[in-house]
Amino acid sequence: MADILHGVPIKASPEAVYKAITDPEGLRSWWTTDVEAEAKEGGLGVFRFEGGQVQMRMRVKSLSVGKGVRWQVEEPTPPEWEGTEISWDLTENEGGTNLLFAHRGWKSTGSSFPFINYSWGYYLLSLVKYLEEGTGFPHDKPG
Repeated sequence: MADILHGVPIKASPEAVYKAITDPEGLRSWWTTDVEAEAKEGGLGVFRFEGGQVQMRMRVKSLSVGKGVRWQVEEPTPPEWEGTEISWDLTENEGGTNLLFAHRGWKSTGSSFPFINYSWGYYLLSLVKYLEEGTGFPHDKPG
């Protein structure tokens, strides 16, 4: 099994980061504009790309305000995501937040793994820009 890991310092409180990764409007501001999400344990998040041709369904496994979030991937359009888990671990750091992002449980590092690793890095930078400057660069953002 392979894991994607990214450590990201963010000049925003853990509560603000938590809201950006759980609230539908927050998610639309940095990841993809086509989001349906429930910020509750057991809730379902649906994230669409390319006009709905690519769709990820995530089940919320756990939520801890200001500390972390866990999603279990369900019925992914990219089949390589099947059985993977995404986690967001937040720790306070000098008035900001250290985010440890993980997308764990990949069956191999072939196929789409390198592109998804790159894409997560890109969207995590969008998350930082959204939280620090007020505007991210989500997928399908009107130009």
